[in-house]
Amino acid sequence: ICPFCGDTRGKMNFRIMKGGEFANTYHCFCCGASGNMLTLYAELKGLCGADRFKQAYREIKEALAGRDPYQGVSVAGKGIVSLKEEQPADLEQKDRVYRRLLELLPLTAVHRDKLLMRGFTETEIQELGFRSTPLSGTESLARKLLREGYSLSGIPGFFVNRQQNWDAAFYKKNRGFLCPAYDLSGRISGFQIRLDVPYDDRKYLWFSSTNQNRGTGSGSPITFLGNPKSKVIGVTEGILKAEAAYAMSGCSFLGVPGVNQYRELGKALQTLKENGLEEVREYYDMDKFLDVRCNRDYKPDICRACTGNRTDSGTVCKQKERKREQIRDGCRRLYEICDALGLSCIRQVWEMDGE
Repeated sequence: ICPFCGDTRGKMNFRIMKGGEFANTYHCFCCGASGNMLTLYAELKGLCGADRFKQAYREIKEALAGRDPYQGVSVAGKGIVSLKEEQPADLEQKDRVYRRLLELLPLTAVHRDKLLMRGFTETEIQELGFRSTPLSGTESLARKLLREGYSLSGIPGFFVNRQQNWDAAFYKKNRGFLCPAYDLSGRISGFQIRLDVPYDDRKYLWFSSTNQNRGTGSGSPITFLGNPKSKVIGVTEGILKAEAAYAMSGCSFLGVPGVNQYRELGKALQTLKENGLEEVREYYDMDKFLDVRCNRDYKPDICRACTGNRTDSGTVCKQKERKREQIRDGCRRLYEICDALGLSCIRQVWEMDGE
C-alpha cells in the first residue's frame, strides 16, 4: 500500500537489492512518490529543514540501537540464503533461454480457449508464444535447461533456492499464462503473466526473481510487434493488449507495461524514428474518458467500504478520478516524448460495440 496516495493495487514498489547491492529505494507508479530510505522516513515522520536527512539518519540509527539492520537477510554460514542478485544477461542470452523455455512448456486447453475468446487464431497463439505456467517441477525445468548448456545466471525468473539448486519462479500466486515481450529486433526480453486469479488486485505479474538469491529483476520491458521500419505505429498499455491489437489489425504496435513507464518507451520511439517512423497513434485505455461521478459501480468491495455521499449524484469517486488521471498523465507523457522527437501523435479510441 502506498503510504502517500493510499493506492492498494501494487503500484508502490520497494527495491531492496539492485545489482547485488542494497538499494533501499521506492517508487509509486500511481502518485509518483520516490526516493530512498531517508526520504521515506523524513516524509512519513514530517521532518523539515535542510538537515532533515541527517536527522532521519540519526533517528534510524538510534532506533536500531546497534542492531544489524540486515540480520537474517544475508548472513554467511548460518543456513540463511544470501540475497545477492545477478547482473541481467544480455538480450541474446535471454532470448535463447526463453525460447527454449517456451518449447518445454505446454499451453493448457483452458488458456487456449481464453486466448481464442480474445480473438486470437490458433496460428497466432502459436506464433506469439503463449504458454501456461507449470504447476510443479520448477527445479526439474531449470535442471533440464542447465543440462542442455543454457546459463541461467542473469535470466529474470531464475534463481538459486534454499537447497542451492537453480529454480524457476513459478508459484501459486503467479499461476496463469505467459505473454512474451519482444524487443525491436524480435528477441524475447521477458514475460508478463496473465494471472488466473488476481493477486493484490493485479491481473498481471512479471516472471521475475528479484530479491532472490542469484535472482534477477525483469525490468518491465516494452513489447513491439510488426515492422520496425513502419512509418506509422500504435502505442497502447499492456503486453497482451498490444499483442491482440497487432494480431487483429495487422498494424505495428508498441506495448508499454504501464501508462506511467516512459523510460523504455522514449528509447524505443527514438530508435523507430531512426528507422523511418513518422506518426504515433495513441491507443491507451478508454478509461481516459471515464465518468468519475459516484454511481456505486466501481468495484463492489471498494464501493461497500466507501464513506462518500451515496445520495449526491454529483459526488466524485476518488478511485475513478485517480484511475482516469493516471491514464491521462500517461497520454500526456507520450505526447511530450513524441513532440520532443518531432513525431506526430494522434489520439485514437477503441470501438466499444464488439465488432
